[in-house]
Amino acid sequence: MKDLSTHTRLTPEQWENRLNRFINNMSRNASVQTTLSTWDLSFENKLLNLTGRVLPAERILQGARAVRGTTENTTAHDTCRTLAECSVCAQYEYNPCDADWSKEMRGLPLMTSMPLETWLLSHTRRNAEVAHSLLQTLNKVPVGIHLQRPGMMEYDDRQEALLRALQQRVGQQVQMVVVILSANRKDKYDCVKKYLCVDCPTPSQCVVARTLSRPQTLMTIATKISLQMNCKMEGEPWSVEIPLKHLMMLVSTDTTTVPQERDPSVHWWPASTRACPAALKAYFKYNECLPSRIVVWATACC
Repeated sequence: MKDLSTHTRLTPEQWENRLNRFINNMSRNASVQTTLSTWDLSFENKLLNLTGRVLPAERILQGARAVRGTTENTTAHDTCRTLAECSVCAQYEYNPCDADWSKEMRGLPLMTSMPLETWLLSHTRRNAEVAHSLLQTLNKVPVGIHLQRPGMMEYDDRQEALLRALQQRVGQQVQMVVVILSANRKDKYDCVKKYLCVDCPTPSQCVVARTLSRPQTLMTIATKISLQMNCKMEGEPWSVEIPLKHLMMLVSTDTTTVPQERDPSVHWWPASTRACPAALKAYFKYNECLPSRIVVWATACC
């Protein structure tokens, strides 16, 4: 995929060079010119230049001491999200052309970090060492998440054994379940997600053991896992300066592909017509006001 991206993810300058090269090749091809002349068509030698507006990069705000439940920090963050003037938040520079600030945010605590006090780390006997390495690295990730020691849950490398272990150990008090899968098996992944999303709703994080087997990349992988776990527990990794906190509610839609089904495309809306009142109640509980606008956007409808 990396080699393929060098041909598909081009900069505007690279696209311009390729289009100019394409036009030059057509202009030198007698057969192409003969075909175009029958239709009285021709191409300019260069692309048309237009002066466009260059928007400034979004200012990324990331908490330095942000912890939910602290009145001082909460008030400060409510102000800094509109004025971008806060002694609690860290601000950093990044390249807006890449839309990637993962390197810049390393070593900085998150905007809102949720404490993880009761959670499970599930693994097979063969991957026990991998699980302990992941746990040690998660405690070293400097993003401000307070991690208590998890309950270690060992299971046999069979789907029914994994499901039985989840049924026995996961209760209402469990905040998060991290499952280390021995292989990239869709049936086991679906088993975990079905039980922890439908039968016993609990935030979960699955990771393949092979992904954790390289010590040189373990810190990077653990950082990404920490960010995902924090977001699944309603934490916030970072924020941008959008002064519309009390004006709108954002609702995302998505399309999921299920190749085995007769109709492979499933369109879902997390806050659909039936769930919209509940979403509004949750919005009011968190923001103490109702939105004046509801913005709906599609993430993968093409």
